[in-house]
Amino acid sequence: MSNASSPVTTSPQPDVQKASRVCLNCKRKKKKCDKALPSCSRCVESYQFCQHEDDIVAGNPVTAGYLYGGVSSPLGNPVQLHRQSPLAWGGNLRPSLVASIRSADNINLYALQCVIDILDSRQGVEQTVLAFFEGPNASWFSIIDRSNFERLREDFWTSPSAETCVLILCMSLISRPTISSPGPTPMGDTVYLSAKTLLSLVQSQSSRPMSTSFLQAELLVAMYEYTQALPQQAYLSVGRCFQMSRALGWQDKSYWGPNNMATIPKILKLHSILWWAMVYIDNHLHAAYQESKFPLHAPTLGLEFEIPQPETFGQFAPTPSQLQIQSVGAAYCDGNSHHIDGMVFPEATSAFNLNTALSPLMLSERHEELSDAVWQHTLDVFQTPWSTGDRSGAMSTNLIAMLKLNQSGLLAGSAGTDPHFTSPAENIRKAIAYLHNEAANLPSFQERLARGRVAPFWAFAAYYASLLLISHGETELEMAADWLQKVIDLKNMLHICAGRWKIAERYVYLLDQQLGVRLGTYVG
Repeated sequence: MSNASSPVTTSPQPDVQKASRVCLNCKRKKKKCDKALPSCSRCVESYQFCQHEDDIVAGNPVTAGYLYGGVSSPLGNPVQLHRQSPLAWGGNLRPSLVASIRSADNINLYALQCVIDILDSRQGVEQTVLAFFEGPNASWFSIIDRSNFERLREDFWTSPSAETCVLILCMSLISRPTISSPGPTPMGDTVYLSAKTLLSLVQSQSSRPMSTSFLQAELLVAMYEYTQALPQQAYLSVGRCFQMSRALGWQDKSYWGPNNMATIPKILKLHSILWWAMVYIDNHLHAAYQESKFPLHAPTLGLEFEIPQPETFGQFAPTPSQLQIQSVGAAYCDGNSHHIDGMVFPEATSAFNLNTALSPLMLSERHEELSDAVWQHTLDVFQTPWSTGDRSGAMSTNLIAMLKLNQSGLLAGSAGTDPHFTSPAENIRKAIAYLHNEAANLPSFQERLARGRVAPFWAFAAYYASLLLISHGETELEMAADWLQKVIDLKNMLHICAGRWKIAERYVYLLDQQLGVRLGTYVG
């Protein structure tokens, strides 16, 4: 009997179908593709549609089930789409947006597909949300209740919501380092264009196109437009927010009456935050672009009452006895800001301060009183312990208000100044000193900027302070010895801001002109 072993028989392995070319996603991202059909492994892992040029040319549809990593669509029937998201297309072929919309079955899946493609992957979506809540929402633009948003995300990957998709995409506008982000096209920032397009599309399909979520999305878009030196676009976006607030009843005094105060205080608090966020952006647009004179500026809205500030609902408590305690044992005013009960928005008071400073009805005799009140609020915010270190939005807004309030009194000197109040020159010197302190500590400033914790209004504050130094540094401000060095330091800070906010580039250019004229080196 032979000891030779019998040959081992193996069952035939099914042939893995391969595409003739790499898929469009891998080609666009310049990644290696295994060409597997119906979906390559990279597209499965990143929750993206896998499509090949041959399919698009031939008009072959793909199945949306592969969006969920090889699992069929949670809505049952697979969705027929002819290509990946048209809103952030980066390849050479560009089928029309209309054709893609025609082939979509469901606005929720369509919106999710777009967001995943724009933000690159599921991981990119998760990172965007985290960056927003730990950056802008935590330090200078706290307009979204994180705990409520997290509840919406619990079923997001199995039952996507188009509204939530739009909100995430709009979050990315101000949470990412825009200038250094890849992918600019001849038409500009593709993420911004995609966010505007998807917002309009989802609103047109929604049964409630005027909702809190859509208003928050519009506010995020308006803030981005301000940061990118797009004042007219920001004006239109803020205008839509004001119109939406009117339709939602916020501009009716009874909405803020005792009955709603007793029954829906948390909803009123969020709506108060959103209202003052509108005033916040509108006033910064007015301060930075006064030559435009758009009519939306908050004092001209004509309300017969003042909408309550969030602190009416126990929102901002700078006294130690009212501070929230974090689990790590450190006391922070915003330690419970994940929930609407503990959300803070000191920028509401700062927006009121700037709004008053910019008002044409501001009486000259109130300048000194308001100036001292603004500085006191600045000190309150500065001395309050914050989980992110500071509230750069409130601080920069207050400093701009201080400069605005005291500029007109600078030439008058001490004549006619009430001895009970600080002189305009001294107020301006205090504001400049605070700004210059930030400019003198650039490594810390740059680190906070990279984490999204520096408000874009620092750029205008630094520019405005520099202009006052150039025109009054040697004379009324009595800074003959170091005014120029302070301007140079503030300009260096603007250069760093320009790495994230395009509006800072504008101020660097304008400051170079003004400094050149002052030093006699500018050639027009």
